[in-house]
Amino acid sequence: MKPFEELTHRGRIRRMYGLARVALAAYGVSEARLQLVRQAGNTLFRVCTSSLSIAGASDGLFEEDQYLLRVHEPGYQAPDALELELAWLAAMRRDADLPVPEPVSALDGRLLLAISLPGIPGTRYCSLLRWVKGRLVGHRFRPHHFRVQGRLMARLHDFATQWEPPPGLSKRRFDWDGLFQDDVGSGMPNAEAWKLLSPNHREAFAVVAEQVREVMDDWGHGSDVYGLIHGDLAMDANLLFWKGEARAIDFDDSGFGYWVFDLAVALDACWEDVDFSRHREALLTGYAECRSLPENQVEQVELFWAALQVYWNLWAVGATHLTPRLADEFGERIDHTAELVVRYAHSARRLI
Repeated sequence: MKPFEELTHRGRIRRMYGLARVALAAYGVSEARLQLVRQAGNTLFRVCTSSLSIAGASDGLFEEDQYLLRVHEPGYQAPDALELELAWLAAMRRDADLPVPEPVSALDGRLLLAISLPGIPGTRYCSLLRWVKGRLVGHRFRPHHFRVQGRLMARLHDFATQWEPPPGLSKRRFDWDGLFQDDVGSGMPNAEAWKLLSPNHREAFAVVAEQVREVMDDWGHGSDVYGLIHGDLAMDANLLFWKGEARAIDFDDSGFGYWVFDLAVALDACWEDVDFSRHREALLTGYAECRSLPENQVEQVELFWAALQVYWNLWAVGATHLTPRLADEFGERIDHTAELVVRYAHSARRLI
């Protein structure tokens, strides 16, 4: 059998289809139509089957007889992080009827499966979710989209403050080290990526990082400011809309972080929009309809937005340094986000 690394892209996909079939058998699925959704990090398949009998009404939340099979990227998340994510999703569905993907249990009750298949190196972890119904709005957003996004975020945060994660499970952290020091998937710790920045960009980034450190040190990690967050609930990526309401998908990059970081991620979509202030007001109004956020936290949303730009830029600079071909994909955005941080730092009078 030809080694996996020597296969063409099509050959690798063919073997991943075989692994997907093995995984589905553990759920009791023998007949299914599979469609590759994406292979970038995780390998994702849309599964159409009537073999599964799922209890409980979906109230229009899920596409009937459709599921998402995730073959998780090796090494990106530890098994305990994946188990925590799945336990959290299951609890949000079971205890609060939140509009998020619902994990499906295998025949033996497990939510996360370890699958090995000859011809594919190592063990691949797999999970199955019900397919959430909805549409992306992309860049065609209006203030009302941000309002319902804020409402959904508040509900997610409110649940996270009450839910106790299973003991022994952990997930990534969007704290100071998590944003500015750790390796978050590029292969290079963000701490090392700092030296690759230009002096001008490094100065602006350092000002933002120091301001964030001061705020985080002042706030601490109490449930009034910090807990499990989606971390990537962006208007153009992981937020679906259906009949006027928002639904959250793709919790792969979720972790422990500050509530305002989630709000900052939401505002990134409209930061340079002429109606930014209206979108910001709508987001915070929607949030306040379901959960109060103290003014001292609201005041720091823009700072956490700047931290998001620094975090992404460090990740991308590290990734392109290790894999130069990514420069075509990330180069323009790297330059643009860096300049946004410089502008933010100057406008906030944080640079002399």
